[in-house]
Amino acid sequence: MFKVGEYSEDAAKPIASYLKDAGFKVDVKGLVVAKMDITASLQGKLSEMKERDEFSPKYERFLAAIKAAVEKASTQDEFRDLFMSELDPNWREIRDKFRLHADSSEDMDEKTSEEVGRSMAEFIFALGFAEDVLNLNKIPLAMPIGSMLDDPVISIPIRRNDFDPDDPVQRERIDVDMEKVYEITIDEASAPFYHDIDDEFRDEYHLEFMKIMSLAKVIQYLVEQPSKGKMDIEEFADKCVVDLGNWNVLSIDASLVAEEIARSLEKKGILKMKGNTIKWKA
Repeated sequence: MFKVGEYSEDAAKPIASYLKDAGFKVDVKGLVVAKMDITASLQGKLSEMKERDEFSPKYERFLAAIKAAVEKASTQDEFRDLFMSELDPNWREIRDKFRLHADSSEDMDEKTSEEVGRSMAEFIFALGFAEDVLNLNKIPLAMPIGSMLDDPVISIPIRRNDFDPDDPVQRERIDVDMEKVYEITIDEASAPFYHDIDDEFRDEYHLEFMKIMSLAKVIQYLVEQPSKGKMDIEEFADKCVVDLGNWNVLSIDASLVAEEIARSLEKKGILKMKGNTIKWKA
């Protein structure tokens, strides 16, 4: 079977429907998958972190914004708005420009695009730092904080490859998120039905269409060989490498899955496999 992709339940349904309507043999299987994210950081008192090379004055700027916002905010959303306004009074305008550029085809000059992107990246980073400070120091919202932020515990991200388990202030965090996805597969031999796929599918699911078409081109090339006779699996694998086009080239290498393609064609009665030998049927 040829894997088209993994999707949420809602996304899988229309894809499977399009392919079934085109004549494909489609299998949809629910799977539980785990996604793992590993991060590393320095974690300790502000006074300790100032001695580290990774410390930057920006963290003191972030802390000043936290101090100014935390007692005034009664909800997380209010804290976010107050905190971001302390960092940059124009943050909403920058956010709106970013959203507009992402959601539409409206052009933005390269310099402005870079500035907006850089600002948004810093906003996201700063907000993550602030949330860590509140959690690590158990700081409540809308309450007097006294001296709680005079020398708080802070967390500074570092590259994972720089993690040293012998450093007492370094921490490693592993997040594992599990979710259900739906795997869509099709029978390899049905790939030539790609001609019958609805045009809407080609436009909306262009990558999926290209993958199916690529498999179909390999199978068509194999089946349309003028003189096939007998061949070994190595020769068959060589024929599973197809280059199409002169100026715009589509290069497809299916040699590593040649045996799977051969077995699929055997089920359709197109060839016969015996050991390492393939015999094409007339």
